[in-house]
Amino acid sequence: MKANEFTSTMDQAANMMRAAYYKLAEAMEAISGPGRQQVLAIDEGTVDADALQLDAALLAAAPTVVAPTHCEFAPLPENGHRFVLARDGLYLEVRRPWLHCIQRISAVSSVTIPYGVIEPKMEMAFGKLGTALAQLQEFAELARAAAPVEAAASVLWNSDRNTWRLLVPETISATPGSISYKQVEPDANEHLVIDLHSHGCLDAFFSDTDNADDAGSVKIAGVYGNLNTASPTLTFRICVLGLYITAPVPAERVFLQPPGAKD
Repeated sequence: MKANEFTSTMDQAANMMRAAYYKLAEAMEAISGPGRQQVLAIDEGTVDADALQLDAALLAAAPTVVAPTHCEFAPLPENGHRFVLARDGLYLEVRRPWLHCIQRISAVSSVTIPYGVIEPKMEMAFGKLGTALAQLQEFAELARAAAPVEAAASVLWNSDRNTWRLLVPETISATPGSISYKQVEPDANEHLVIDLHSHGCLDAFFSDTDNADDAGSVKIAGVYGNLNTASPTLTFRICVLGLYITAPVPAERVFLQPPGAKD
């Protein structure tokens, strides 16, 4: 092969490689770029423009993505939530300044889904719930003093200083069976992580009202009960947009028994 023929062949190969690179870059931009097209099961030829805009907005607010089979899974990088379709079912992924949660919400066993595998996760930026034990104990005393009337409080986590603060809201009304109050206002870098209320002399449980209040929340909820006895009760759960995960909290660590308490 003559020198000029070799140069021409190499130029052609370089051009082919350059074209392949640009084609790959365009494909990657379509998949992962900020202007990517969301996938909707629609007929683009007949779809109503206003309806499409609404569906696109819903998909942008709560996207659905596919777990990769061959590439590394990239977690949600910022606050928000999305759904992830994986080999064994549908997962909910939620991120907040204090939480990164990946939990399966629907299992699939009989149908082969050709997507990747992801691992469930419940990671709290402050570590364990026990780091707020002093605030949980503080509310226990407030709830005892208020019984048989219900009481409420919020526990705020400061992400800058990694500290906790108990904040009692302004009560609107409180009875032995219910309580209403104004929402607290966190300071800069504070996040409402733990939502507490008591049931006075009744058992600690999550009522239908509690379930309705917690349905769209991302928080840790706790209920204190049987506060007129020496064996009070409590129950905690992690609330993730309607998904409830029990959080075991030993009552004996939270309640400091007052002298002379009787069952």
